[in-house]
Amino acid sequence: MVNDPAESFDRSALAYEELVALNRAGSRRLIAALPDGEYRRVLDVGCGTGFATMQAVARGGVTEVIGVDPSQPMLDVFAGHLSGHPGVTADLRATDAEHTGAADDWADLALSTMALHWMPERPAAIREMARALRPGGVLGILAPGEAHDRPTVDIIRATGDAQMARLADSIVSNEIPVAWLTAALRDAGLEPVDVWAETRERVVPPDALADRMDAVATHLWADLPDEDQRDVLARVRALFRGAAGPDGMYRYRFVKTFAVAVKPG
Repeated sequence: MVNDPAESFDRSALAYEELVALNRAGSRRLIAALPDGEYRRVLDVGCGTGFATMQAVARGGVTEVIGVDPSQPMLDVFAGHLSGHPGVTADLRATDAEHTGAADDWADLALSTMALHWMPERPAAIREMARALRPGGVLGILAPGEAHDRPTVDIIRATGDAQMARLADSIVSNEIPVAWLTAALRDAGLEPVDVWAETRERVVPPDALADRMDAVATHLWADLPDEDQRDVLARVRALFRGAAGPDGMYRYRFVKTFAVAVKPG
């Protein structure tokens, strides 16, 4: 069973940024970690609504953007953000990560934020970004980290619910370990500057986490009839509510892997 993640993001494009606010915070930390320099041309792979590129625009100096994402509705939201920056020209393309269409040595900065884990050919996607970077260009990656939210995985698997188990399996398969990513960057001909993981303990209303899953994970059940899909999501929501603490809040672990690398010049 393989369902296209773009199905989730087509559906949730308009609400996505509010539901994944923690991804926006991670993108700010990633952009802040980039080496000093001018990043005029930005290639954003798996760009979604463009929250990482918009952080680079806010940093200053960006004049051209190529954004690549399989979800056209997400690209439409990105285009709306860029419309407020007439000094930035953008080419937003509904395509996959291995076929960005960017010219060799075009980008000063290549970004992939909370998208690499959805790509079926992760090493190929990294090689494609490396190809498009100019010598001296920088790659920045943000992805789910190793052992990301394992307590939630354990809670889901303990139910024995085969359909909810798809969510647990997805959380585990989406992990991007620091050691793996470091090796993949080197294999693509890049020099890692810094690769690290951050772990944060989150305390949220259980419905907030369920809403997040509703935004990013509905493709996991896309092969089921609509009513069955709604039933699975309702069971996920009830599970999170039942696992909340005495204060009514749900606690989980958010692990993110960050990477900054340079293309030798």
